[in-house]
Amino acid sequence: MTTHELYLLHLGELGADGSRPEERRMNQVPGYLIRTASGRVVLVDTGNPKAMIGQETGDPWWPMPNHTRPEDDIVSRLAQLGLAPGDVDLLVSTHFDFDHCGRHDLFAGSGITSLVQREHLEAAPGDPRFDPALWDIPGIVYKPVEGDVEVEPGLRLIASPGHVVGHQSVFVEAAEGPVLLAIDAISVRAQLTAKGYPRDYPDPEAARRSRDKLVALAEETGAFLVMGHDAPQWATLPKSPAPFRRP
Repeated sequence: MTTHELYLLHLGELGADGSRPEERRMNQVPGYLIRTASGRVVLVDTGNPKAMIGQETGDPWWPMPNHTRPEDDIVSRLAQLGLAPGDVDLLVSTHFDFDHCGRHDLFAGSGITSLVQREHLEAAPGDPRFDPALWDIPGIVYKPVEGDVEVEPGLRLIASPGHVVGHQSVFVEAAEGPVLLAIDAISVRAQLTAKGYPRDYPDPEAARRSRDKLVALAEETGAFLVMGHDAPQWATLPKSPAPFRRP
């Protein structure tokens, strides 16, 4: 079986609002780096915009508290692994929310390919939620993919819409077994058992189906499920520069 080395990148923290005090929390902003068996360096998401480093809130993108330090910038996290942006061979854009594509500017003019679900790529230009200054970067080749796609053996993109149109998750055959990076299709643990998703989701029913699809895939393959913004889980997981290992 082909396996890859996976690294979890801590790219800051953002406050999450809620109707109850226990729902108000600081959750991680994650990115992921994969050294593939074929020798490629694949970067999944790039974290917060540089302008948010050291700022109290995420304005103008997010009015809630922000804790993003210089060491949380993707440049610093790559450096911890002995890498620079120019060493990245492929980008995977799970979606264009600011905390997932905030440092695409580092790849301006590079000619690098970024894999994006076609539906998301088509919807983003007309949606004010997605700041084009963060993702519509000259010199990045945004390549549309459709549905579940094998990037190389043991590395798959999994279509998981609902949080946004054309959201995608990532399945990785890692050193100690498969890992499923749910990203925002399953942001926090409560969504694993939620009967429905909030009405402010673009498509709550699609979000529920995507959640069920990912849970079933994890059960079928024995994959370790990494949730997108679940701080309690994140605290238990090894972050870069250490490679991922199951806790």
